[in-house]
Amino acid sequence: MSLNKFQHLSLISPQLALRASFEAGDLTEFRRALRNGAGVNVRDQDATYSIFEHACRTPGKKDFIKACIQHGALVSEKNPVSEEYPIHIAALSFDSENISALLETHWLNIDEKCESQTALFLLCEQISNDNWQPAFECIKLLLKYQANINATDAENRSPISLIADGADPWRKEVVQYCLSNYSVNVDFRRGQARKLIVRNFPDVHIPAYDMETVTVEVLRSKLSAGTEEGFLEAYNKYCSQHGEQELGEQDRKDLLAMAVNRAKLQVAQKLVEAQMEGGKFRGSPKLLSGLLANCCVRGNVRVLEWLLEIIPTHEVALVNEDPLLSLLVKEIDAYKDKNKCPFFRSMIILLHDPRVEIDKTDVKQCTALHYAVRFKIDHAQELLLAKGAYVGGADLYGELPISDIDSFMLEKHLDSCITNNGRKPSEEDYEIKINFTNFVPPKHKPNASDQSEKSSFTLPYDDEMLPIVRMAQSADTKRLLRHPVISSILLLKWYKLSIFFYLNLLLCTIFFVSFIFFVVFCYGRDDAPFKLLFHGMSLVGLGYLILRELIQFLLNMRVYVRSLENYMELLLIFAASTVLLYEFGNETRRVASACVILLSAVEFTLLIGTLPLLSISTHMVMLKTVSKNFLKCLVLYSIILLAFAFSFYTLFRVNDSEKAEDAAGTDPAAQDKADSGDDDQFNQFGDIPLALMKTAVMLTGEFEAANIKFQQSGLSYIIFALFLFFVSIVLFNLMNGLAVSDTTIIKAESELIGIIQKVFVINKYENALKTSKPIRCITGRLSWLFPSNSLQLFPNLVPLQYIAIKPNQSNAILIPSMVERQTIKDAEKGDMELGKKSEAQILLPQNEKFGNECCIMPCFRYNMDGKFVKYALEILHSRQENVGSIEYRISRIEHNIDRMLQEQIELRKLMQSVNDALQKVKT
Repeated sequence: MSLNKFQHLSLISPQLALRASFEAGDLTEFRRALRNGAGVNVRDQDATYSIFEHACRTPGKKDFIKACIQHGALVSEKNPVSEEYPIHIAALSFDSENISALLETHWLNIDEKCESQTALFLLCEQISNDNWQPAFECIKLLLKYQANINATDAENRSPISLIADGADPWRKEVVQYCLSNYSVNVDFRRGQARKLIVRNFPDVHIPAYDMETVTVEVLRSKLSAGTEEGFLEAYNKYCSQHGEQELGEQDRKDLLAMAVNRAKLQVAQKLVEAQMEGGKFRGSPKLLSGLLANCCVRGNVRVLEWLLEIIPTHEVALVNEDPLLSLLVKEIDAYKDKNKCPFFRSMIILLHDPRVEIDKTDVKQCTALHYAVRFKIDHAQELLLAKGAYVGGADLYGELPISDIDSFMLEKHLDSCITNNGRKPSEEDYEIKINFTNFVPPKHKPNASDQSEKSSFTLPYDDEMLPIVRMAQSADTKRLLRHPVISSILLLKWYKLSIFFYLNLLLCTIFFVSFIFFVVFCYGRDDAPFKLLFHGMSLVGLGYLILRELIQFLLNMRVYVRSLENYMELLLIFAASTVLLYEFGNETRRVASACVILLSAVEFTLLIGTLPLLSISTHMVMLKTVSKNFLKCLVLYSIILLAFAFSFYTLFRVNDSEKAEDAAGTDPAAQDKADSGDDDQFNQFGDIPLALMKTAVMLTGEFEAANIKFQQSGLSYIIFALFLFFVSIVLFNLMNGLAVSDTTIIKAESELIGIIQKVFVINKYENALKTSKPIRCITGRLSWLFPSNSLQLFPNLVPLQYIAIKPNQSNAILIPSMVERQTIKDAEKGDMELGKKSEAQILLPQNEKFGNECCIMPCFRYNMDGKFVKYALEILHSRQENVGSIEYRISRIEHNIDRMLQEQIELRKLMQSVNDALQKVKT
């Protein structure tokens, strides 16, 4: 299959492209199909293996296996048809590199059993004269990764007995390697393996294996292949022989990790029993390191609950050591029932623990919500969004969850963010609460891992506006900009930013008006009235423009150099400086004045177009869109226009010799007219620039055909008729039709376009005001004029979680009050039990409404837009209408179950604290 066919198939059917590229061995197209959404765990109809499992069982496919693992391959999931695990499938490929690609994930149980057989046992059973060399390499690799060589099958046969059953020379080599490097028990089934070794290889030395003395290797063997009771018996015997303190910390950690991997809760509890105090683990946190991640990868729900209970409350770093939620999401199968999925139940348990960081990122800077959106796991997305997952975090490739999330699911969640205070809508104190939790940047949340990096000089404007900007840029989600949650954020941001916008607009307007008056009426005239006034005001405005551009450049250099508008402003500054500081001659003055007037007009039009007023912003979008489409059409059709222009120049131009002959054969009046140069050169296509200009004018319908000399050639009539049809009729009407079509579409979405323009304006001004290192010291000294958090909805200490609106009190906006600093300090120390405050304590009093905190415009008070309030009331009303529906009842049942689980967890914690208190009283 050719490359083009692969790419075409990857776009039409990524799953077919995935299989085709795998069969062709094309790794590049295989990865392309994965990026386009193909699933590595999907099994075709009547197929036994998925693509990932096919890669595991096919020799030489290590790179394909790694690509599958990077895209969510289930390395610990059993095949429902063959009941094999990926490690068994890879072992049967007899390719050590395939097995190595699996074992590098670190989340694989190497001793997983299929029909009571481990992968090592399977290799020892399938080894033969034909494959012993690659099989031996696989055996070495498994043993290197601590595979249990003493793990037996259902008939109590050991791997060493299978290898020793024969006198082949290669069997002797394998037996010697195992006996000399690992503790092998050859006495299973009354010493069957020992008898075989003595009979077939009498010269092989068998190391002593003391069955009475319990060693760490014996404990590992019991833990790998035996029952919990067998291990506990051996562990008690080990403690009586050596003392519990003799077990090294690393050995204890390895045994604990094995117990957690195999979901042996009693064994794990026994191993940490000596370091427990009051129901909490008091030993070294290193002992529990990585255990939560192992539970998440294997779906060990009971062990996960136990670990979260014993880990002390202040050990937030230990809980968030690994991106637990991301590990769980990658293991969830979107096609399975969520109620039967252990990984989803583990997610619920983690999200009910206040210590867990919901926006923890992995090495790819991906959060759990990233993976839930990428793998289309709807129930995981709903759960994460409901718990406040941030929708604006960017991964290594700059992708945001909100860019790919299903718009209807996002709308449903945003609807759930709108609640009330339980009062009747007719009551005076009725409130609409709008929750902003999903838009609070992770580093402003109480349990963020980078709290030490927080600073009062850090202004994360990009974090606040980035998800909304991506929504405005997406065709699927831009309609949600009208939603009350998004509209409220934009409105509050605009209230805080409007003073800077209108101040800039006022100063620029003064400069443009005074400068144009100076250029038109005073430039080059010494006796012009008010010349000094306009000149002085223009210089002051020019100084403001220079200062503004310099500050923008220093604040955000990368963003500044990428904007074409900034280059136009620099050109305007240069041209205006030249005009204001130098007096040119008459001709040069006219050219310079005309250029500066045009630049000023364009700049002023763009500035006025940024006004977030519906009509102005809509008309500006119309102007830009129609101009852009006209230019695109002209670029395409310019070939035709140039061809006609050169044709007209060739046909209708008059040579100098022809002019002289015509002048000699005419009367004296005509001769005088020729000598005076009154010939209409423009209509005669006298030279190439005039021909191009004349053709462009004729495009608009201004022909002046009476002045064109068609009699010079009969072909001129045909060419002019072709121009008339193709250019003046077809092309011109086509361009007009495109303009009308664009205008109709823009008018139909005028409200949405106005909101989108407001989004871009706010984002632009916030990027311009972003603090950077070169001037951080300056902004710190000017904090009395411009507080560091005056433009933020989510300040560093206390983020704005929600707002309340009073519909019956002129849509007044109420915001949460600041929590005491001592409470914040307690939260940073790990105490997540923030003091519960009543509604009256949390909300500002009625007369303390939302306003701007900047000293330039202090305490202006605002109300919420009536359209947003009406929209929010409609959402609340529709929710009440669905109270009797089956969907609502099911959702309420799920909500009640979650609430009961949460109460059960809290009750368990309360009982544990009571037991701790009683224990302290007894001591």
